[in-house]
Amino acid sequence: MRGTWIILLIMVIIGVGMYFWFGRKPAPASYDTIVFKNTDDSIVKKMQVYLADDPKEVMYDSVWILSSDSTPLKKVLDGVTQDTMSKQYGNITLFLTYDHKSFYDLEISKPNPKLSYNYTFEIEPMSDSDTLIIDGLITPQEGDAMHFASPMMEMYSKFVVTYNHKLPPPPPDSTSIKGHDANKTITILKN
Repeated sequence: MRGTWIILLIMVIIGVGMYFWFGRKPAPASYDTIVFKNTDDSIVKKMQVYLADDPKEVMYDSVWILSSDSTPLKKVLDGVTQDTMSKQYGNITLFLTYDHKSFYDLEISKPNPKLSYNYTFEIEPMSDSDTLIIDGLITPQEGDAMHFASPMMEMYSKFVVTYNHKLPPPPPDSTSIKGHDANKTITILKN
């Protein structure tokens, strides 16, 4: 009878130890992680992720470049399911592209560059068309996660993405009627 109680007590101690061991928080990472989950390998192999550091205007003409200095964007991920990037940034834009046919741009503002983020994306084709749907989850090291879902946009052979809220405001014009300012304008240069 005493042996049963000793075994039971040992099992409870082991259970409590396992609870605290597996429930502990991981150490903060020194990088951000980008992961494609629940996405077909055929889609992942054609996915690329580019990074622009707080862009005002980005041009696509067979390569993604910043128009102001014409430097190519940094490629973060190319045809693999997971990769990492530096977490030392405040404002960036990620460009997710599929086979140079469709893209999605994701603007990210970090309140603290020391926090690491985990970006999880799921890409699925729509059942009634060839449009891809991106379903994403941004999980910061501290705070609440953000979920979004949206269709990817068609890529033209040459176009410019302008982030209007980052440019200086236009001069006041009393003759024009002021409407809602768009945050982003896509100008097609060549179809």
